[in-house]
Amino acid sequence: MALAFISLASCEEAPLTAPTGSTIFLQANPTFVIANGGISVVTAVVTEPAGTFVPDGFEVLFFTNLGRIDPVGKTVRGVARVNFVSDSRSGKADITAISGGVRGEPALSIAIGSALPNRVQVTADPQLVTGSRQSRITATVFDEFGNPVQNVPVSFSLTPDPTLPLEERLDSGSALLYTNSNGQVTDVLRTLAPFGLGQKTVTVTATTASGATGSVTGSVTVFID
Repeated sequence: MALAFISLASCEEAPLTAPTGSTIFLQANPTFVIANGGISVVTAVVTEPAGTFVPDGFEVLFFTNLGRIDPVGKTVRGVARVNFVSDSRSGKADITAISGGVRGEPALSIAIGSALPNRVQVTADPQLVTGSRQSRITATVFDEFGNPVQNVPVSFSLTPDPTLPLEERLDSGSALLYTNSNGQVTDVLRTLAPFGLGQKTVTVTATTASGATGSVTGSVTVFID
């Protein structure tokens, strides 16, 4: 009798998983998040071979190669939902869902951080450098939907006036800087050009670090008087 009880208890504790021939449809909302704490809800819809949803309580296992995801979700009316949370790394998170021997389809990816940049807008304040001998350079990084993108690595570089010596420098030294919650990052251009020699121009370019979508650049011309 004791052996029979133990066997029954073991059966009751075994997880419920999708039967052979089932399908798992995967989707994420949203499909892009900021780095370092961005959240996307991953949904798995589990359908039996007969076309009906699996009962409540069926387990779906979730995996990701980037960031973290709740390891197990249980179905409610055939749907299991878990949270994906990004870490400080940028790129594409590939999400996998498995229940029994059934793997989720279609292939699901979530873009993170610097995988998102689509446009960089660069401004100078002031654009005409006179007495202060410096200008504040701001780069704003946008995604394809026009939203600012946080925690994107950006480097600034200088292109001098080809007819005059380079007497300017950037405070960053072209090191990587990271966008804030408004998608912005700033650097300071300084010049050692003496007064009274006429106007010269330099171009400051902001470039995002290479990611899944490649680098994106923007630039602004600064006039030094």
